[in-house]
Amino acid sequence: MSFTKEEEWNAECNEDMLATLGFSEDSGLFPGLFNLMKIGEKELLIAFLERAESEAIQNYTIKLHSMNGKVMTLKLNGFGLPDSNAEKASEFIFFIENLTEAIEKESFHHQCNLKSKIGYWSIDLENNLPEWSAVTRLIHEVPDDYVPSMEEALDFYKEGKSREAIKKAFDNTLKTGESYELDLILITYTKKEKWVRAIGQAEFIDGKPVRVFGTFQDIHSKKIAQLNWAAEQEKFKYAVQGTNLGIWEWNVQTGETIFNDRWAEILGYKVSELEPLNFQTWVNLMDPEGLKVAESNLQACFEGKTDYYECEFKMRHKDGSSRWIHARGKVISYTDDGEPKIMFGTHQDINFSKLKVQKQAIFISQAPIAIAMFDREVKYLAVSEKWMSDNDIEDQSVIGQSHYEVFPEIGEDWKRIHRECLAGATRSKKEDKFVKDDGTVQWLSWEVKPWYDEENNIGGIIMYTEDVTENKIVSEKLAISLNAFQRNFENAGIGMAIVSIEGKWLNVNDKICDMIGYSKSEFQELTFQDITHPDDLASDLAFLKEVIAGKRQTYQVQKRYVHKMGHEVSAILVVSVVKDTNNKILYFISQLIDITALKNAQNQISTLLQTTQKQNDRLKNFAHIVSHNLRSHSSGMNMLLELLEFEHPNLFDMEIIGLLKKGGVNLSETIEHLTEIVNINLNETAELERVELSNIINKTIESVYPIAMQEGVEIINEVKSEVHVSGFSAYIESIVLNFVTNGIKYKSQERDSYLKVRLKFHEDTVEIQFEDNGLGIDLKKNGGSLFGMYKTFHRHKDSRGIGLFITKNQIESIGGSVSVESKVGEGTLFSVFLLKDDKI
Repeated sequence: MSFTKEEEWNAECNEDMLATLGFSEDSGLFPGLFNLMKIGEKELLIAFLERAESEAIQNYTIKLHSMNGKVMTLKLNGFGLPDSNAEKASEFIFFIENLTEAIEKESFHHQCNLKSKIGYWSIDLENNLPEWSAVTRLIHEVPDDYVPSMEEALDFYKEGKSREAIKKAFDNTLKTGESYELDLILITYTKKEKWVRAIGQAEFIDGKPVRVFGTFQDIHSKKIAQLNWAAEQEKFKYAVQGTNLGIWEWNVQTGETIFNDRWAEILGYKVSELEPLNFQTWVNLMDPEGLKVAESNLQACFEGKTDYYECEFKMRHKDGSSRWIHARGKVISYTDDGEPKIMFGTHQDINFSKLKVQKQAIFISQAPIAIAMFDREVKYLAVSEKWMSDNDIEDQSVIGQSHYEVFPEIGEDWKRIHRECLAGATRSKKEDKFVKDDGTVQWLSWEVKPWYDEENNIGGIIMYTEDVTENKIVSEKLAISLNAFQRNFENAGIGMAIVSIEGKWLNVNDKICDMIGYSKSEFQELTFQDITHPDDLASDLAFLKEVIAGKRQTYQVQKRYVHKMGHEVSAILVVSVVKDTNNKILYFISQLIDITALKNAQNQISTLLQTTQKQNDRLKNFAHIVSHNLRSHSSGMNMLLELLEFEHPNLFDMEIIGLLKKGGVNLSETIEHLTEIVNINLNETAELERVELSNIINKTIESVYPIAMQEGVEIINEVKSEVHVSGFSAYIESIVLNFVTNGIKYKSQERDSYLKVRLKFHEDTVEIQFEDNGLGIDLKKNGGSLFGMYKTFHRHKDSRGIGLFITKNQIESIGGSVSVESKVGEGTLFSVFLLKDDKI
């Protein structure tokens, strides 16, 4: 690259630099180095060049966007050329080193190590100074600037077995060169215990150790899981012995099974009655639907999707009845190929509790309140319709799903409450604010309590909720409303009044006084009946009686008042009632909006619309009559001319007869054009349809291809992908055909002709471009009349001056538009803009 300062700094690069950025010298696409820089990068580079000294070696790193948009990191190495007329260099030449791949690899390796929690370390034995990687520091939880000493590095290991083991292994590595790999406990910088795997080996020169290095991995989660699993296995062994569970062991590869006596007893058998024992023994006793679920859960366990196989299903008892069984198992050994080999598990008789829960579920599902029943994993066992509607989940099937999957926005506070209730507590709250993921707020009154099985063990929890959001909102709004009402009553932009139950005006604001013409003192001597127009009083009183009777809290009505000066005042009246704590009416709040001017305007508009509609209907009828009658007369005249020509062909050698025939043909064409224009105008209110644009363009080009070949016009179709627009298929076919045939019709005789068809996409529209290199149009002269009726601009035998007029009407009738760019002797570009389909 080179940078030269004239009035401003200019940047250039050679062909190799262009290739590095993905451009070629002759493509014409290179936008310039400064335009490829990220925001702010140009200013920083110029500042560097301004302060750089001439002839001194200069290094700088910049980031540029390549042609495909990728950000590239480049190192600039170069120097400034001296300028005798300036103190600083005004020209710099740099050689470029592409650091992008190296930086990406370094970032990738770091991310891999970070994800796998593997760090690196080394100790320079000559300086006795450890060096840790970023991940190693992260595992130790030390600050970024922390520099450990040899003693400090070893002291991080927990005092006792871990510290003694690492010291012993380290000393042995220095003496023998043997590497080590140990799982040890670390005490981090923040005093947390953490299991780590330390791997190390020594580097020797001339038999003397000079460096020890290795990896350092955080295995805390895995190790804790292993230790917990071992402890659980031991507990499980003794727990099973003390429970009344059926035990089974299954060789997945051979099908051999072992069942204990309790397993068979649950189903009413002795083990000897079920021999020979194998996997099929279990299959034969399974309910068909339960078997499908069990096999699915077994497969999920085999594939590692679940740690355990767990399932509830029905099995056939010896007496022919069905028994609910809770099965649980785990693969305890695998083949050399990683396939499950031995699986161990239990069967528990849950028939009584299952039937009890089913009865409770029936009761809950029919309950008129919002109630849900969950198992110990907070999965739905039963739910009422009120619960579903209150929580907006009517369209979901929640039975068997986790409550936390149905409502992922549930926070730790609720989960803590559920855990406490599963431990035996009961929790409740009269009003509790609950914020959903979408930001909406819900206020709940709720209670959560445990439910117990027949052995008095907690089987799960029951939750009762009542949505009090509306009451809460009303309460808050009421407080705000009362405060605002007091402050804004006098300054309201509409008329406001407080009216007694007898209709007396207790208080009015200035707006009402202006509207009706009375002063406040005069209003207090009146009732609302006194100033209501007699024809509107009955309906007002009827609504008021319903409010007094408690049938409604408010009403709105349009009514007329009688102004103090005697004229009518039209208003929208909104009346609401205010009651005391005993539900006794205190007074009414009336709001009046003066709509006198609006009513007058509406009356004028209504009259105007009626007149316009009648005129429009008459114009449509006139257009149809003219179109139909002219077409009939024209067709009759042409038919008579054809008969005359058939019987007296010599007459048509006469010029005047020939002109008469031509005039008849032209009249028919004019009528057809007028008819089509009428149809376009009448179709403006028709509903648009979804039209596949690319198919129409391709078919149209195929249909005119022979004509284009004959005329020597190359049609270049750049429309490839499927595109949908809104409109009418017939109109769009006509639009495309007209512009394509125009491109052929008005070709240039002086050069090879072409017509290009392509698409451009905008936010709301699809643009079809028809570009040719034909005769062109003088837009300065003819631009204003280009789309006029019977306007022609070239002496062509087929020119009628109607095609562009009809096409423009068709485009505009489906909500589109058309524009043109043209130069005489160079060609024309028509751009048709149609609505995208999603804008219908």
